[in-house]
Amino acid sequence: MEGTSSVSQLAWSSSFPRVLLVPLVMVFGAFLVGAIAWAYAPEIAGHGTDATIRAFHRGAGRIRARVPILKTIASALTLGTGGSGGREGPVSQIGGGFGSLWADVMQLGDRDRRVALATGMGAGIGAIFRAPLGGAVYSAEILYTADFEPEVFVPAIIASVVAYSVYSSALGFHTLFATPASLVNYTFNPVRLPLYAVLGVVCGGAGLLFIRMYRSSETWFAARGGHPIVRPAIGAALASSIFLIAYFALPEQAHFAALSSLSIGYGFVQVALLGLLSPGGFPLLVFLILAAAILLRMSMTSLVVGSGGSAGLFGTSVVVGAFIGTAIGGGFHDLLPGLVPLSVVAVFSIVGMMSFFGGISKAPLAVLIMVTEMAGSYTVLPAAMLAIFVAYVVTGRSHIYTEQVPSRIESPAHLDEYRAYFLASTQVGEIAAQQSEAVPPSTLVPEAIRTALAHGRSILSIDADGTWWGWVPLGDLLDVPVERRATTRVAELAQPAEVVLASDTSAEEALRRMDEAGATVAAVVAVAEPVRVVGVVTRQGIRDRETAVTRTAPR
Repeated sequence: MEGTSSVSQLAWSSSFPRVLLVPLVMVFGAFLVGAIAWAYAPEIAGHGTDATIRAFHRGAGRIRARVPILKTIASALTLGTGGSGGREGPVSQIGGGFGSLWADVMQLGDRDRRVALATGMGAGIGAIFRAPLGGAVYSAEILYTADFEPEVFVPAIIASVVAYSVYSSALGFHTLFATPASLVNYTFNPVRLPLYAVLGVVCGGAGLLFIRMYRSSETWFAARGGHPIVRPAIGAALASSIFLIAYFALPEQAHFAALSSLSIGYGFVQVALLGLLSPGGFPLLVFLILAAAILLRMSMTSLVVGSGGSAGLFGTSVVVGAFIGTAIGGGFHDLLPGLVPLSVVAVFSIVGMMSFFGGISKAPLAVLIMVTEMAGSYTVLPAAMLAIFVAYVVTGRSHIYTEQVPSRIESPAHLDEYRAYFLASTQVGEIAAQQSEAVPPSTLVPEAIRTALAHGRSILSIDADGTWWGWVPLGDLLDVPVERRATTRVAELAQPAEVVLASDTSAEEALRRMDEAGATVAAVVAVAEPVRVVGVVTRQGIRDRETAVTRTAPR
């Protein structure tokens, strides 16, 4: 059952014996997905968001042209046959794939292709959630756990507006869920803020559980091996078995929990938002139904998607978060009816659906904006801000998308940029001080070798009272025959510098001048009085220093 703007369309059925067809249909759909993935595009298996993030960071933004179409078919098969998951993850990969394809058609470079891929992700999310601003921010935020991709913002906003306009022109400009008047007219009360903080804590804790369940499922299926065609079918068989067990174990009035674990499940979220699950209040049975629905949904999505079914994690996060919000809001209504009237429970539901995902996705700002766009009111903003960021803190460094990296400096996509920055901002005087060691010209080879090894230097600078004799590499010292080392002085091995550089010369300029001269070594002269050679640098030494800095930059 889908979300709907018409309350009259809300209904669900638990008729027997048709429910017995669910396992057969789910397994059949999963088998077809496995066959498509194995034969044509293995990257369409799973939720798709990680594959898109990986393409951004490590694949120069390239997604094969066939992926968007095949991902659309595979997702329709998984969700259409009852597989538990969401459509937002697949839409991320589909939108990113079309962005990558457009970049190839326009013959754009790697940098612009990555921007186009991220822009496509955000446009798809903005359209399907009818939250264009949230989708645009999502595209820049979802790539990292603690950073943004600023280049994406402007094109993502434009693309998200266009996608939203096209999508909504066909399917309507209403919000994703029909919101009750009590939510639209909600009045902020700061006294309720501690209650929303509790909601954030619960969403964060449940998010940690979901991350562990999903990762365990992925690991289990990967470790068991098996043919890729049958792996999604096995996951669907296990998930549908759980569904049947829950269906027959629960009383008929609790079939809501089992049925809400199938397919997208947004219709059941709509039921909770409109208060139709328990119009008269929140007896114990309602809390038990919601708890069962939460655990069933997380378990079945972990099995379906973790085994390679083509469905997303975002949609399930929306469902689980909404049920958590409804349960927490309902509990506070029972305990504090004056502070939390029944009409306010819907606010807890919609804040909960985004707090859960904001915690596990590490995209709190995007989902915060989506809350206000979906609710159609800015009055929920303070409550959403608190709950989402509390959930973000509770989940700590745990996140559902394994391909996210903490920041841009740790993304392979930006490695060349940071190397270029290092070369332009680092002076060769700094490198010479760390690469070479000065010794007097009378130093014997054994002592010179010990000095080089003790300081970890590959080059020795030969200097005596301000007079520079040249340089000698460690390799030349080691090449001196053992019987001659005790009588050979480093001055005898000195080599002249082919290029002389001021100590404040940038590493970028140093490499350029060394390349022009065909030199591998340069002497570095102090710019301050007295003028003297402070050391030597090599082309390879500059490159090694550059690599070391970009690898060990502050995280």
